[in-house]
Amino acid sequence: MVIIRKHLVSQSIANKVTSGTGNGRKWITIHETDNTRKTANANAHARLQAMGNSRAASWHWTVDDKEAVQSFNHSVKCWAAGDGNGDGNANSIHIEICVNEDGNYKKAVENTAILVAKIMKDEKISISNVVQHNHWSGKNCPSKMRSGKAAYTWATFLKLVSKTEIITVSKPTTNKTFQIQVLANVLNYYDGPRWSKPTGTLKKGVKLTIEKKVLVGGSAMYKTISGTYVTANSKYVKKL
Repeated sequence: MVIIRKHLVSQSIANKVTSGTGNGRKWITIHETDNTRKTANANAHARLQAMGNSRAASWHWTVDDKEAVQSFNHSVKCWAAGDGNGDGNANSIHIEICVNEDGNYKKAVENTAILVAKIMKDEKISISNVVQHNHWSGKNCPSKMRSGKAAYTWATFLKLVSKTEIITVSKPTTNKTFQIQVLANVLNYYDGPRWSKPTGTLKKGVKLTIEKKVLVGGSAMYKTISGTYVTANSKYVKKL
């Protein structure tokens, strides 16, 4: 069983890192993040995409040992295959497996197998069209799986997918959530309720889904559904 949830990227960001909609959804492509840093889990990668990835890259799903997080609808043509306007980018759904050192890679692969089986059923995609990133561009990806030394090889992963029972748990979005839009040209965000040492910055126009408002040092902050914090000052953000 794997928890499945959505943290969809705003249209303003999607316009910069995708080729829009029209994905033919004929293939499923498996990647690995190659990010072994601690806490580089599915939530962290989903937040990266939602807040504006500095790289000209995008992917539909990120999976770790606990959950699968969707960043783009399957209709979107993400930039992940490295094949330009070829089938990889135009007609494939892309899944990144986390390899963070504080996670359980074996469990992440097993969760990915459940997700792949579900997508195959939902989109009517054959297992023969489940491929590696390497299939499109020759890149050594998913590198850990391709090494033959990890918990699963490519062959055993495909066998796992073929016999997987689809058991998922959808994590609902509370009705109390709402969206805000960044008004400032540059806005700091934080990975905790504080005003010092920002984690990164957001650009004007970015939209965020808010879970709640909190007081930090007498001033209001918004907590996003991904666990980050931004100011609630109406000079810098507006409620939609």
